[in-house]
Amino acid sequence: MGSNSLASFSPSLVSPPDGDATLSEALSLHSKARQLDARGNYSEAERLLHRALELVEPCTPSSDAIVAALWNSLGEVYLHMGRLDDAERWFSKSLDLSVAIRDFKEITTTRENLARVAKVRSELLKAKALRMLGAPDDMRCGNYACHRGLLRTPDLRICGGCKSAFYCSNECQRADWERHQKRCGRALSQDIMMF
Repeated sequence: MGSNSLASFSPSLVSPPDGDATLSEALSLHSKARQLDARGNYSEAERLLHRALELVEPCTPSSDAIVAALWNSLGEVYLHMGRLDDAERWFSKSLDLSVAIRDFKEITTTRENLARVAKVRSELLKAKALRMLGAPDDMRCGNYACHRGLLRTPDLRICGGCKSAFYCSNECQRADWERHQKRCGRALSQDIMMF
């Protein structure tokens, strides 16, 4: 996976109100960890994310969205490290909390990341099922660098090869091909199918 592959799927967190130094420090650590993750410095990113979690996990329920995002980011670091069981554990925790607080953007992001774990494990049907859980309104493009956010099913096309990856455009599929081809097994020259 590329060094920036999953960073675009982590949510951008809103800064806490002034005066909440603990949450501000956690957000700063989260931002630094994401930068380190994008550069491939996974062990340092992991350390910073654990430190951020130590700061916010004992906080009030108002920090739940931050905790869910930190858990998701930690899962991304573990996915980059190839530690799939750890990635899945942290993504699952993030998803459970996100569902509890009804944070739909985080739900979609984390569900997509769980689908990536399944895809790396060559569990293509499970990956597709995870992605389809948000249908028809809360899905994401399979290109990690796509910034279109939440998409509706009619706005996505399914990969004609593996039939488990969804893209918002031919350009996004082409941009993602280097990463996707390792699991897909089809030639890029074939057109993607409309879903």
